[in-house]
Amino acid sequence: MGMRPPTTAPGQHLGFHDRLQALRQDSSSGSSIFSGSPTPPLPAIAENWEVHSAHSVFSDSASSCGSDTFTDMNSPLPPFDSLDNFARSAPELHEVKQLQMDPLEGFAKDPYEEDIATTREIFAPTSALSRSSSYPDPTSAFLSPSGSGGSPYDFTVPPFSEYTTRESRRGLLDHFCNVLSHLIVFKEESGNPFRQMVLPMAQKSPPLLNAIYAISSAHLEHRGLHVEERALDLHSKALSGLQNLIAHKDEGNRDEVLAVIILMLYYEVVRSGSSTVLNSHLRGALSIMRERRGKRSPTSAFLERAFRYFDVASALSFGSSPMSGTILAPTAQDFNTMPDRSAMAAVDTLFGLVADLWPLIHRLASLVDVKRNLEKQELASPGHEKANNMRSDFETNTSSIELALHQWIPKIPAVVVATENPADDSRLQSILNNAEAHRQAAFVFLYRNLLSQPRTSAKVQTSAKQALQTCLRVVIFSGPMAALVWPLFTAACEAVEDNDRNVARTVFRHLETRQGMNNIVTAWEVCEEIWRRSDAGQVDVEWRDVAQELGREVIFG
Repeated sequence: MGMRPPTTAPGQHLGFHDRLQALRQDSSSGSSIFSGSPTPPLPAIAENWEVHSAHSVFSDSASSCGSDTFTDMNSPLPPFDSLDNFARSAPELHEVKQLQMDPLEGFAKDPYEEDIATTREIFAPTSALSRSSSYPDPTSAFLSPSGSGGSPYDFTVPPFSEYTTRESRRGLLDHFCNVLSHLIVFKEESGNPFRQMVLPMAQKSPPLLNAIYAISSAHLEHRGLHVEERALDLHSKALSGLQNLIAHKDEGNRDEVLAVIILMLYYEVVRSGSSTVLNSHLRGALSIMRERRGKRSPTSAFLERAFRYFDVASALSFGSSPMSGTILAPTAQDFNTMPDRSAMAAVDTLFGLVADLWPLIHRLASLVDVKRNLEKQELASPGHEKANNMRSDFETNTSSIELALHQWIPKIPAVVVATENPADDSRLQSILNNAEAHRQAAFVFLYRNLLSQPRTSAKVQTSAKQALQTCLRVVIFSGPMAALVWPLFTAACEAVEDNDRNVARTVFRHLETRQGMNNIVTAWEVCEEIWRRSDAGQVDVEWRDVAQELGREVIFG
């Protein structure tokens, strides 16, 4: 990237929240990503910016996008009270307006925004890593909370001393509670389930405690920070303890076993580990869930829903069908509703706003094996009645999924209007864009993986462009970035124009800086190699083949 034009006074730095303000001002100008006019540069930050409510960000009747609200770059969805009547229609490729070469052109760089690189050197540890104030810095993991301000001679019990007497391990627990647990959920207003449900079990469960140590150590090691105990050693202890738990399992310790397995799944995501190990963990979790006879506790329900997320995510990663034959749509009891009328009450802790989209994505993943069997049957018996029936069923399923994706909208009650808290406003916008990114990525998966349309087809490129732009808006609004790897990677692999690839690079860089997980680095490396081969003339490069040749495995999560 070249030099950016100065938009601030000397010495003044503008971060994500300032960008958010500028983008909202741009929203009121009526510009649209689908309009035919050229994209104006993002405006400089005005000195006197008035904070609007969340509702006005989605639809300002006086000055916003009017009937073009959904298609506005910064307002991916219409106002809440019109969601039910909103007609979803896919734009044509020529209607999707290109972003400028640098999506954040015109804004001062964050400290870590150097020229884009494509190797692991960009992820070397640096003191300049910048984060939203809502997320603690991992480098502070070993700092105990500040005291109450009393006498320096007062006796204070070190944090997490009830779990361990070792200072380094208390630091790992602190990192899990104050960093990692924030990164893997979408909201915490009603509490963080990893701290409320998983951590208390660990006090009496050495395997679960070792699993927490392992994932925290792995996350810190990826950041280049020295940890007294290696993640690999802690992981081995957790696995050994898990084997003993399984050997002596009973109804009383099923939640404990399931919690260890779920954390081991997160460990594989952080390390970008082995598909063989991940699938083994999933099979173990599924076996435990099937054997459960008693009534599910809230902890059981949470852990099983986490498994269902990983089951589909791993199927998308490895090109297989989910291990669970069916997936249940979420019920009211699956949501920790809030007593007020905030729109955040509609956000699911694990799934954000895609909880009821996940069954559709489950069906998409399940059709991969169906397509594989269909192609084998057609090759073995072309024109045979069985092959024709299989083809008819396959086309019926794909058509119904395509229609359902066009009709899907987030389930936000029409009576809900978000609070006028700007922080909640930006978080909700980010989560809404995350959901839309999943929908657009599902279209890309449908057209490319199931219907075998070429990368350059209008349908693939339209959905890929929209998915990348919604991923960029997740970054701009600086909200939760959980579960963003799959939609980002799925769309980025199909990017053929420099503008779209630059958007993908921008999101990858910010996503890795926020989340700090190795699967993001691996996904980016594979994307860059796909682009290189595509530019060299290779047609329809398959990303799993590229990853295998690079000795990598892309794990979504």
